[in-house]
Amino acid sequence: MARLSWTPTTALNKEPFVWVLGGLGSFAIFLFLTFPFGTLQARVLSELVKATGGEIRAAEWSPGIPIAVEWRDLTWTKPGTSSIPIQMMRLNVGVMGLLMGQKTIDALIQFPGGGQAAKASGTVTASSWSFEGPVSLKAHAQHIDLATVIKPFVTRGLLEADIAQRWENRGKEGIAFKGNGSWKAEIKELILERLPVGTVTVPSLTFTRVTATLSCHDAVCDVTDFKGDGPDGTITALGRLMLRQPLQSSVLELTVTVVPGAGWAQKAGTLPIPPLPPGTPLTLKLAGSVANPKLTL
Repeated sequence: MARLSWTPTTALNKEPFVWVLGGLGSFAIFLFLTFPFGTLQARVLSELVKATGGEIRAAEWSPGIPIAVEWRDLTWTKPGTSSIPIQMMRLNVGVMGLLMGQKTIDALIQFPGGGQAAKASGTVTASSWSFEGPVSLKAHAQHIDLATVIKPFVTRGLLEADIAQRWENRGKEGIAFKGNGSWKAEIKELILERLPVGTVTVPSLTFTRVTATLSCHDAVCDVTDFKGDGPDGTITALGRLMLRQPLQSSVLELTVTVVPGAGWAQKAGTLPIPPLPPGTPLTLKLAGSVANPKLTL
């Protein structure tokens, strides 16, 4: 059998590639050994606390290769609300973008209850590592079990969502939402349990499918589509969402139309609205902050 052999010219041509690979490997090792992972992970958690208005605690964290930070068993808590468990969160600094002068971070978040499929992923692009100035986000969520995230008001529901949003971090002045954005979400098999809306408690409701689409410009998001269908009836809504910081203080201005189904009559007796036969539409106003909306006729 004939043996393959390198000609002297081929051997000479291989040498630059070896040096390039060796240089890249040395650069990656240098970054891993000298990068301030502790400062990065503390800054990230601090920014998340500032953005959400809650407290985030992690059982442990560790650095990753080449530039990554991973947290496990995180818990987000805020007084007056239930805690949200996060199984794992990992952030990767885009090394290729870093070499080209770009500041990008790829994020992966896994939630309990849905296995490896229950996760949210996204990319954050900033103008500086201080995250001050223009910032953009593109994210996708899949198979998120809302019963583990929005307790105790949701007992069932799987979320799929796509988000694109821009904002401007003005340091001590806070965050200003600048530029265009879009939010799309779908929830399957949603069950709500005694959801408080202002002074009213909405009885248990079941929806086979809920969809929502928002189109944003600066801090104003138009709700161009919102619809929920199920055995208890149909709910549609149009209006606006004014983004605020933190997001729980964002303001709703929605016109909601309810068309009761067969299961609605037995549940609506506690609501301050006239009894409705199945198929009779009722228009309501939903306004106020996301954290404390008010429902009126």
